[in-house]
Amino acid sequence: MSEVAQAFAWINTTLRADTVLMAAATGGVWQGLADIGITPPFVSYGLQSNSDVLTVNASRLWANLLVQIKMVGLTSNYAALVMGADRIDVLFGRLGPVGLPGGGGVLSCYRDGALSYSELINGAAWGHLGGLYRIDLQGS
Repeated sequence: MSEVAQAFAWINTTLRADTVLMAAATGGVWQGLADIGITPPFVSYGLQSNSDVLTVNASRLWANLLVQIKMVGLTSNYAALVMGADRIDVLFGRLGPVGLPGGGGVLSCYRDGALSYSELINGAAWGHLGGLYRIDLQGS
């Protein structure tokens, strides 16, 4: 299994297992874009960039992934975005190593930077609040 697929499975499972986060993210957890008609706020995650750490013989040791994990919702419910983003940081802010089902593992995970921006959708102000998380993952 690819390191990206393993990272996404781990992120998805970790997010959904946290009852505090799921109470704030009433619209659920989505890889990339949420389905049309989902009631916010929700969590969204996706790969921003990656690179492989290689041996001198170009054998991959592990993947260095930069993943965006954020709360998305109406700015009129900004408190829920803050609560969810804080919880995301507790879950992914600084940890490792973590073994993964089927082999391999997360060597380390930490926040590389904060993320905050707004946009106007159909006349309503939406906010995105979370972080960019660096994940070093050794595949199975």
